[in-house]
Amino acid sequence: MKTKKIKNFKMNNDVYKLRRQVIDLIYEAKRGGVNLPRIEVRIGEQSSIKHRNVLGCAKMNGNQMWITKDAIDLGVDALRNVVFHEIAHAVFNVQHDESCPLMQSALTTILNREDCLKHLLKYNRPKKVDRFDLIDHLERRQLLESQF
Repeated sequence: MKTKKIKNFKMNNDVYKLRRQVIDLIYEAKRGGVNLPRIEVRIGEQSSIKHRNVLGCAKMNGNQMWITKDAIDLGVDALRNVVFHEIAHAVFNVQHDESCPLMQSALTTILNREDCLKHLLKYNRPKKVDRFDLIDHLERRQLLESQF
C-alpha cells in the first residue's frame, strides 16, 4: 500500500505504537455510531518538500489511509481531526468542503471530540446494496422460511 505524498515507515515497535494511536481513533468513531469497515492504516513521513504540509491522505472510497508522524505529534485532538477527515475520504468518498470544518482542505480549526464525531456522522451513509445481493438474501430467507 503506497501513495505518492507519504513515504511509509517500515513496521517496528515504535511505528506500531504510532499506528495504534490512529487505530484507537478509528475505534472511537465506531463507538460513536459511525458504521465503518476495516480500514488499512500506514504511518510515514512526507515524501518530498512539495508535500511538506500533508498530514494525511486516503484512497477515496478505498478504505485505506496514510497518516504522517507530524500529524501524530500535533496531539490527540489534532490527530482526531486528521483521522476523521481521512475516514470521510476513505470510507464515504467525501471531497473537501471548505464550509465544513472537518472536511476543509487545511487543518485550520481543531474540533473537539463531540464536534468531530457530529461532522463525521453527517457523512455516515449505508453502502448501496447490490441488487443481486438483495435477491440472494431474499431467496435464502424464503428457503429458510419454507423449511419451518
